[in-house]
Amino acid sequence: MSLQPVSEALVFFKFYRSPEIVKKSVKTKAGALAGNERLLLEAVIAAFQASTGLPLELLEDPGGRGSGASGRLALTLEPGAPARLYKPLLRRIDRAETLGAIKAELHENPEPGVLVTPKLSAALAQQCRELELPFVDGQGNAYLREPGMVILVTGQRQSQGGQGAAVRRATGRAGTATGLKLVFALLSDPGLLKATSPVLREAAGVSLGSVPAVLGDLEQRGLLVRIGWGKGWQVPRWQPLLEEWTMQYPLALRPKLRSFRFRSPGQGQWWKEVNPAEYGGQWGGEVAAALLGTVLKPQLSLLYLQPEAMRLGLAQLIRSQGLRSDPQGDVEVVEAFWSEERLGLSGATVPIPLVIADLQASLDSRNIEAALELRGSWIHSVET
Repeated sequence: MSLQPVSEALVFFKFYRSPEIVKKSVKTKAGALAGNERLLLEAVIAAFQASTGLPLELLEDPGGRGSGASGRLALTLEPGAPARLYKPLLRRIDRAETLGAIKAELHENPEPGVLVTPKLSAALAQQCRELELPFVDGQGNAYLREPGMVILVTGQRQSQGGQGAAVRRATGRAGTATGLKLVFALLSDPGLLKATSPVLREAAGVSLGSVPAVLGDLEQRGLLVRIGWGKGWQVPRWQPLLEEWTMQYPLALRPKLRSFRFRSPGQGQWWKEVNPAEYGGQWGGEVAAALLGTVLKPQLSLLYLQPEAMRLGLAQLIRSQGLRSDPQGDVEVVEAFWSEERLGLSGATVPIPLVIADLQASLDSRNIEAALELRGSWIHSVET
């Protein structure tokens, strides 16, 4: 397919139904990818070529490690033209709440990146377009936008036995609600990496038997490295661990937490006069981001209350602040999943990793920018 050399070339494909994509031969020069990653990339490349007719190639990235870290996808629009290179980010996306984290992760990279996923629903694909989040999937759907180029493919489907269905990304024990509580404890207090299993159990509020299972899952995936038996663990790089937690939290843990929605009086600035500790809580989300120094101006208030404060503390908050029950209100009160006393946390805001997760899950571009700012400062603080 040849594109006319105009100032704003548009490659636009749209299908509401299509026959099953037949896998073509895939030209790939990468050799460092794990088997599951290679299968997904091969499926996506074949599907993209079949649906667009454009050549897509996987180029080797020597020494690359980790999911989505190895290689670059090279897209050539015209024979002899320079290829457009994208760093693939391999993820399985089932819920819209994860898109904010993906957008932030791609935005932070200095080079263009693209989400690579086995299958993306029409609704999620539409949200990717609204977020300007580039993607390609194993069904042949895609959205890539750059100056002078727009590629949009929608409506492609495969049978259950097709290439896109062949790859599954297991989350493991660390991706369960219990695992996320334990990882949160490590992110909130890195000193716990040297702690024993009983200490970790107490700090995270999980069962003793789950601790080695979660730590073993993190070790198997390269997110933790054992220093030695009885000597604790170390984190090779904090960013992948943080990204994994902030992406999984709104899916596996947040829906299990009790929450209530209210409407505040006035214009939503009531929180400025509130000391959350008086009610047994800490600020999360937009208010926390503002208090932590970002330029974000909160429109929604998120308050985490300790479990023992969800009755008396919440009643006092409602009465003293004049809150009214409203499912679409600007105030959300959520039961904390950790013990402030056991984990040794204090202050007006929840730990920064949780603030980042809250902001990214909102899918609000303002919040995602604030999350990026907080993530950079947090990673710098734990790695120095």
